[in-house]
Amino acid sequence: MARRFVNPFQNAMMGMYHIIILEMNDVMIDIHNHLLMNVDDGPQSEDEVLNLLHQAIDQGITHIMVTPHHYAGHYMTPKSTVIEKLQEIDKLIEDNNLSVNVHHGQEIRINEHIVKDLRRGFDTSLNDSRYVLVEMPFDALPPFYETVIDEIIEAGYTPVIAHPERCAEIASNPELLYQLVNKGALAQVTAASVSGDFGEFQETAFKMIESNLIHVVASDAHHAEVRPFMLREAFKIIDEKLGEDYAETLRDNAQKIFEDVPITTRQPERIK
Repeated sequence: MARRFVNPFQNAMMGMYHIIILEMNDVMIDIHNHLLMNVDDGPQSEDEVLNLLHQAIDQGITHIMVTPHHYAGHYMTPKSTVIEKLQEIDKLIEDNNLSVNVHHGQEIRINEHIVKDLRRGFDTSLNDSRYVLVEMPFDALPPFYETVIDEIIEAGYTPVIAHPERCAEIASNPELLYQLVNKGALAQVTAASVSGDFGEFQETAFKMIESNLIHVVASDAHHAEVRPFMLREAFKIIDEKLGEDYAETLRDNAQKIFEDVPITTRQPERIK
């Protein structure tokens, strides 16, 4: 049966503690994907969800933090909807006796209401942790993006910038990412960018990783065939190109996000 992790930060506020410490060798965590059914451009049927779940298990993924699009175009997926739709996934996992766990989150397109919406429960961080997955537009950054990142940090959260290697303005001017990381933001690279399946983004992804501008790898999976889980392939390539320490750190950081503990970052460097 699927079990939901309860983080210590949340429970301390409720006057109790329930801390689950996971053994690293037994865990692979994906913090960004589109597994919920009929809420965005992810799966539209139970069969498609099951295909993704089986694929995740084959990849060695044990915990999936489900992050549907929110405030992106016409996609509006409040926390209440995420929790409700997550129950469908839990039931599929239980009915099919699958060895994977699912947890709530959102991929929040940058907007000027994030902190307010987090406080009122309309938005959610990753499993109610301090970490908030924030997506920038794929073309030009809005004029308020730095102000919003500052507000998130000042409110006690840590923004995690989703797939900056695929954001045209950041990719062409990585100084923008350097400045955000220097403020205290983290960044997440897409597994398919690392593996080369997204083609042109691989070189940019590795430059960002080598410059300590990337802190976690995630799948951004949508469909088992077209946009699959590819964490195992990504970590293998990072291990081969940059060494075991790089791969282990990025994998370990996903667990720290899951357990809501601080991430110790390496000093970011400017990409020349």
